[in-house]
Amino acid sequence: MLNILGKILTAPVTVPVILGLKLLETIRDQADRELNPSESQIKEKLIELETLLEAGQISEQEYEAQESVLMERWHTIQESKGAPKWVK
Repeated sequence: MLNILGKILTAPVTVPVILGLKLLETIRDQADRELNPSESQIKEKLIELETLLEAGQISEQEYEAQESVLMERWHTIQESKGAPKWVK
């Protein structure tokens, strides 16, 4: 009974802290996915980028700049897997 009463009395403090931690974990996970995308995410972004170029929503220069960044990330992933540097 005392344990339940203690939880009820501390809930106004502990619940926001727990929710805040969960929110921070979600933000961290999302940032990690954006900063360190998987190969499949990079491929999806490349396809999306090409679609934007073909639709005229981005310029050739924007396409090349973004493609360069994505390809560099893809090469980094390949190198971390131990793929030879000539496999680019």
